[in-house]
Amino acid sequence: MHWGGIELHGMVMTMNGNRLKDRRIAEGLTITELARLCNISTKVISQTERFLKDPKEVTKRKILNGLNAAKKPKEKPYDFEYIFPRTDGD
Repeated sequence: MHWGGIELHGMVMTMNGNRLKDRRIAEGLTITELARLCNISTKVISQTERFLKDPKEVTKRKILNGLNAAKKPKEKPYDFEYIFPRTDGD
């Protein structure tokens, strides 16, 4: 299963850049802070951002929930498909 774009040497890279990392930084979060909000390891966050791991959907949803927990109350939450774009093969 691939998410987010083109394959390069066995790793998946998004054509729109790394949305998870971009949004984490935009929310002012470190990997450690996001991991605490998600209740998952920093290793999983780091590997996901670097396209070394394609976590299960349940883990992706935990990451998304952590990102959304960091947003200001009236801000629109991030959409799953925006953070983790799918390819036609999924």
